[in-house]
Amino acid sequence: MALDYEKATLLNLKSHPDWDERFVERKIGEDPSILGLGDLALVTPQKRQRHGGRLDLLLQSSDDYSRYEVEIQLGATDASHIIRTIEYWDEERRRYPEVLHTAVIVAEEITSRFFNV
Repeated sequence: MALDYEKATLLNLKSHPDWDERFVERKIGEDPSILGLGDLALVTPQKRQRHGGRLDLLLQSSDDYSRYEVEIQLGATDASHIIRTIEYWDEERRRYPEVLHTAVIVAEEITSRFFNV
């Protein structure tokens, strides 16, 4: 089935009155395959971290013991979300060293400043 891009409407979720970060979190939690990272299952949403903050989603591969620490940001990426994603990934990696961990940031726009990260 071909997509008709001329009829597609681009939405900015950051300024949308009904859809927010929790909406995106729920959608990914219901169907983690939309991230394109393989067959994943939700371990927990909003996982409290020992040093403060909450990891938006913790996902695990059904094939092995790989975990994905997912941070969601509406709008364009910024340094604070990049740092937060890395901190959550690092805390989970230290807590469960026997598991392979991958940091994932989901954002509406990944700015060129952060392509190398």
